[in-house]
Amino acid sequence: MSWFSKLLLPGRLRTGPTALLPARPDPKTLLAVAQLADPEARTDGDDILAGGSRIQPPVELTADVLAKLGVPDDDGLWACRIAAEGPLPVDFFDKSLAEGIAYRLGGWSLCQGEPLDPAEDAGDPLVYLPAVPEPEEILPVLSEALRRAEAVDAERWPEGELIEGVVHVPVRGGRVADVYAGADVLVTIEEGHRLPPAAQTRWPYLTEIAIARVSPVTRTEEPEGVPDADAGPLDAASGTDTDTDTGSDTDADTDAHTDTDAGSDAEDVPSGNDAEGADEVRAALLVRAAVAVTLANALRGIAADSRGFQLAEPADVLPGGYA
Repeated sequence: MSWFSKLLLPGRLRTGPTALLPARPDPKTLLAVAQLADPEARTDGDDILAGGSRIQPPVELTADVLAKLGVPDDDGLWACRIAAEGPLPVDFFDKSLAEGIAYRLGGWSLCQGEPLDPAEDAGDPLVYLPAVPEPEEILPVLSEALRRAEAVDAERWPEGELIEGVVHVPVRGGRVADVYAGADVLVTIEEGHRLPPAAQTRWPYLTEIAIARVSPVTRTEEPEGVPDADAGPLDAASGTDTDTDTGSDTDADTDAHTDTDAGSDAEDVPSGNDAEGADEVRAALLVRAAVAVTLANALRGIAADSRGFQLAEPADVLPGGYA
């Protein structure tokens, strides 16, 4: 790499989504991870093409380059930049691709100057479905997969009905079609989503799909409302233009001074209180992933994590699986 390229590198990495990895990834491993998000991902020279994005080969970053990026790491990292080739299949897919790669390889992601440790927020497991399932189709599966509810919270769900330990709340308004709740897990069925790459490979004849989002019961207070667009990269109703330059090659180093604040904030992120709390979070995530995998198998759907990477078994939802 020439001296001129080294000067421009921090700006190029800062403007577009980038996976920052603790070790140089094996090309076959990197391709296998990319194929979790897009089963048709393939190599193109030294790059990998996945879902309308180009994963560039890893570049070693020294401590001085990381300091310019605002990333607190003195040992050096390897950077895989994600560049959008054109309109993405779903909004922010290039960003979720960088986060998903970092999540599985034990690294960080960087987008627009903000370093993020994706392991701190695994998000909610998802199930891609070709259509909204009828209650009589999904209720028998959920009654076996969920820890059973004892009664309906009439104040929270006045329209709810307890059926074999599962509270069914028919919504039929906005994007949400149905809500199902057990004792501690909530399954929200959302319709009208654009197809992510994994679903497009399975159902190329569809123009939109339904998604079952598996979340903790205590988090959502108003299931009747349409989920917030920030809940994940799959919300096509946000109106975001997928041609925006999140993967741009603009060599903008002018904001290097302000970007260092993001790195200092990252150092102050709580570590999860203690080992016991971290174990509880991990166990709860595995429970939700098990529900997602069970639903996918029973309803001929696709289980995925919050960033659109497929889950073959519940343990696939945990971070660092390919490190």
